[in-house]
Amino acid sequence: MNDITREEFNAKLETIEVKMDARVESVSAKIEGFLAAQAERDKAQLERDKRYELLADRVTKAAEGAEAAASQAATVKSNYWAAVAVQLLAVVAILVGAYYANQANVLGAMQTTLAAIQSGKDSSTLKPETSPSTAPTPAQPSK
Repeated sequence: MNDITREEFNAKLETIEVKMDARVESVSAKIEGFLAAQAERDKAQLERDKRYELLADRVTKAAEGAEAAASQAATVKSNYWAAVAVQLLAVVAILVGAYYANQANVLGAMQTTLAAIQSGKDSSTLKPETSPSTAPTPAQPSK
C-alpha cells in the first residue's frame, strides 16, 4: 500500500469538506423552500378556515331563522285551531240561544192562548143569561 502524505490527506479532507458544505447548503435551501411552502400553505388554510367559519355562521343563522319560522308556524297553527274552537263555541251558543228563544216564544204563545181562553171563560160566567121575558122593561117616557 501506498502511504499518503499529510498534504494529500489535507487536500482530500478539504475537498470532502467543500462537498459537504455544498450539500449542507443545498439541504438548507431545500428546507427554507419547504418552510416557505409550508407558510404559504398555512396561510391558505387559515383563509379557507375563515371562509368555513363564515359559512358555518351563515348556516347557523339560517338554522335559527328556520327554527323561528317553525315556531311561528306552530303559533299560527295553534291560533288557527283556537279560532276554530271559538267558532264552534259560537255556533253552539247560537243554537242554545235559539232553542231557548224558541222555547220562550212557545211559552209566550201558550200563555197568551191560555189567557185568552181563561178570559173567555171568565167573561161567559160573569154575564148571566137574561131572557127577554123576565127582563124588566124600562119605563117609556110620555110625550
